[in-house]
Amino acid sequence: MTPAALAKTDTSLWAVPFSPTEWALTPPAVQAHMQRLPQRVHQLEQQGETLQGRVERTSHTSSTPPSSDAPFHKPMRTPRASGGPRGARPGHPGHGPTLLRPTEVRWIEPAPCACGHGALISLAPYYTPQVIELPPMEMAITHFVLHHGICTGCGTHLKAQVPPAPQAGYGPRLTALIGALAGMHRTPGRLVQDCCHSVWHIPISLGAVPNMSTRVAPAIVPHSEAIATVARQALVGYIDEPPWYGRNALQWLWTLTTETVALSLLHPHRSKEAFVALLADWQGLLVSDGYGV
Repeated sequence: MTPAALAKTDTSLWAVPFSPTEWALTPPAVQAHMQRLPQRVHQLEQQGETLQGRVERTSHTSSTPPSSDAPFHKPMRTPRASGGPRGARPGHPGHGPTLLRPTEVRWIEPAPCACGHGALISLAPYYTPQVIELPPMEMAITHFVLHHGICTGCGTHLKAQVPPAPQAGYGPRLTALIGALAGMHRTPGRLVQDCCHSVWHIPISLGAVPNMSTRVAPAIVPHSEAIATVARQALVGYIDEPPWYGRNALQWLWTLTTETVALSLLHPHRSKEAFVALLADWQGLLVSDGYGV
């Protein structure tokens, strides 16, 4: 309703900062512009509220992934409902450490009573704390002493050869561990070298670390192919593509996670080509954080 119509119906409802007479003297073009202003203000207020909600939205208040949060904004902690002490409330079920399978069990009995009379009766265990410790780490080092000799029949000089498995100089378990540290956890080669020197007392060269990681890659190919088969046949999968920096180049770590396995793929682009390379012939329900192809 226009101010003029409002003035005709009930002057007590007049809510503009000028009188009906002043409004009647206002040119029609100005009146038309003034009538459009409230709607425009309302639209701008709605846009401002929407933008403010986007700024304040985090992975804790919406379905956005944690990778979308700004690194310099710390999540706000919800204050406790009461001013009581920290920790679990009475009646809350505890989550103690999981008891592992022991390699040694020691039975500890109470010390003799201070009264000095009699033995203990109704002796029963009441608590089992566990201590987890690394055993003394001694590397298994095998020397292959190669012999050579001369054939008595033809005089040919023969030399023994190193068996195929240990030709690299490092066993499969040690190679897998170095590959996991350098590849999966992206530990710098010099830190891996220092760990080998200080923990296992292995004189390993800096160039041997990437060589061992390279040998791990073809060994895990069959396992990666099996994971890909299981992941792409799942009914529901979750996809994400966070950035991955390596060797001064930006790449994208594409992941497809199901209830049983997680399939990953490093790709130089965040594109439909990488999307298709990860999913292949996917037929299930795909959940993402809003990536559009």
